[in-house]
Amino acid sequence: MVLGNLLGAWATFFYFKFVLPSTENNPIIPGYYDILSFLAGMAILIVLGFLLFKRKSTQTLFAVADGRQDISEFDSSMVSHLQRGALQYPMVVTVISFFVWNLAGFMFGFLEPLLQAKIFNLATPDLVLCLRQFLGIILLGGGITCMVLFFVLENAWRSYIPRFFPEGHLNRVQHVFKISVRKRFLVVTLGIILIPLPIIVTTVVANIRQLHLADELTRSHLITSLYWELLFISTDLLAIALVLAYFLSKSILTPLLGIKNAIKAVANNDLDTRVAIVSNDELGDVAQGINAMIISLNESRRVKDSFGRYLGREIGEEILSGKTDMEGEMKRVTLLFSDLRNFTGLVEKNHPRQVVKILNQYFNEMTLAVKAHKGLILQYVGDEIEAVFGAPVGFDDHPEMAVRAALEMRKRLLELNVTLEGQGVEPLAHGIGIHSGAVLAGNIGSQERMSYALVGDTVNTASRIEGLTKVYDTDIILSQTTHNLLIGSYATKQLAPVRVKGKDDDLIVYTLLS
Repeated sequence: MVLGNLLGAWATFFYFKFVLPSTENNPIIPGYYDILSFLAGMAILIVLGFLLFKRKSTQTLFAVADGRQDISEFDSSMVSHLQRGALQYPMVVTVISFFVWNLAGFMFGFLEPLLQAKIFNLATPDLVLCLRQFLGIILLGGGITCMVLFFVLENAWRSYIPRFFPEGHLNRVQHVFKISVRKRFLVVTLGIILIPLPIIVTTVVANIRQLHLADELTRSHLITSLYWELLFISTDLLAIALVLAYFLSKSILTPLLGIKNAIKAVANNDLDTRVAIVSNDELGDVAQGINAMIISLNESRRVKDSFGRYLGREIGEEILSGKTDMEGEMKRVTLLFSDLRNFTGLVEKNHPRQVVKILNQYFNEMTLAVKAHKGLILQYVGDEIEAVFGAPVGFDDHPEMAVRAALEMRKRLLELNVTLEGQGVEPLAHGIGIHSGAVLAGNIGSQERMSYALVGDTVNTASRIEGLTKVYDTDIILSQTTHNLLIGSYATKQLAPVRVKGKDDDLIVYTLLS
């Protein structure tokens, strides 16, 4: 900020001291006077600018920007005040700087020539020349300098904006200055075109007036001076135009590159990336939208991963794709019920925490076996597991899946017992009942809580068959329906027909050997 204004002041002084004069300097005025008056005026303006910026709120703003204080340390009203100040800071600095430049134009354009005439007893200065100097200072000096200052300061200040808005949402701040992308282009374009016009017009008019009153030698000098003035103005404006074009493109390109990199990161499955929101214009809105999209994708992935944990990856993806009806439908499935033996004795002999630990180990192994064969655990009830194969995603070979899962459950239980024996726990035993048939499947429950459940006689029969494992002292029993649907080669043995509760006819069941 200071450097930009000093460079503008030096360029303006150089223009008026070495380029602008169309006549020789008055010999009455000492050579050091211009430099002394320039330094005195600059000192006054610098002190004034310091007083305008030396405010407590500005100090707090800098403390947050520098990281010496965190925005969360302040109450809500102060947070709003600081956020508004952060968004308006580049424009406030620019407006104050332009005000100081207008004061400089009045001082050096009107007041200083009048004081000079008073001190050295000279004629009253020409109003056109004073106006020419005034417009040159506030437009060529102040206008261009402040326009460059705004874009330079805005680009530098953007790196501090996230400290005021850790969660983004810059557009939620009300009653704050906002400059859109379109306005940026208009300001720069019109500034470069319109600012030089009054300077060039007053320069040409002043020289024409002097040409009418001058002799031939003076006219030649005036024309040469006019060439140099126009050359200086053109060169200065060309350099400023290049600087403005650079910072204008940077103010647009930098956010766009951030958005581009975020999209590329999302394409590479990095959903932890975020776009830095550094402005409250259209680019800031796009960045906020990109971040919201990434958050939504992240939540969707967590839901998908959760489905994968409970249902298995393939089933979870099938449900999330919307291809499976969860509202209620009749389906042919195979149900598997599993129940631990002597669970009451296990509870009596072990500490509750130890019992929970044992149960979690058991359920973990059994769940892995069910998921490995595309089954779905419907619920855990005490020490019992209810699982289904063929719902919610339908599979033609659901009986095979259930039987293979039961065999893997048997294998995993043997391996788990070896681990439990090392922990000083007696071996576990369970009974598994498998039955195939039609069920009503869908989301069932209340408005507060729902779960995917199966309803029908098949469910009851499968549960009864699991209970028969105690009667026949075996670990896996299949219904005749499931047995007849198997296409693989399994070793089974038919058991004696039995009548179960809720059935009029005897059930034909088989024990699964291998």
